Amino acid sequence: MAEEDNSAEDRRFQPLDPKEISTSDAPKAAEKPKPRRRPSDVPAAHVDPNVVREYEEEIITKVTTGRKRMRWFANHVILFVIGIAVAITLHFTILPKLEIAFFMVPIVAWIGLLAIHARYAMKPILSRSKKASHIKAVVPPPDSNKNDE
Repeated sequence: MAEEDNSAEDRRFQPLDPKEISTSDAPKAAEKPKPRRRPSDVPAAHVDPNVVREYEEEIITKVTTGRKRMRWFANHVILFVIGIAVAITLHFTILPKLEIAFFMVPIVAWIGLLAIHARYAMKPILSRSKKASHIKAVVPPPDSNKNDE
């Protein structure tokens, strides 16, 4: 018990001496940042603000529709798991003499519906942008003459 009291005294909070405080960040903050130069092999791109705005709207649309569709798909998967659990429970408890085919056919059909629903839910996320030609127009191809020299 006495040892705990001694260790508590060693852990008292005391203010730091001004000598203990280092000012190593002060000279770095005083220096002006050097302007960054673009590497010579990177082409200059002239970006049209309207194209950027269109891309932003497209991404927002993809995200919002994708989220809604994925929520409905998640609900469908949860119902599928519950349905499987109920079917297995019914088969092993109440209806053990019933053929397994009576359980397997609806389950296989439901898996097919899940596959179709998954494709529908993922369509906005996996679809390519219709503005691919705009990207090619915004960023010019690099000059092949510079690499030859």
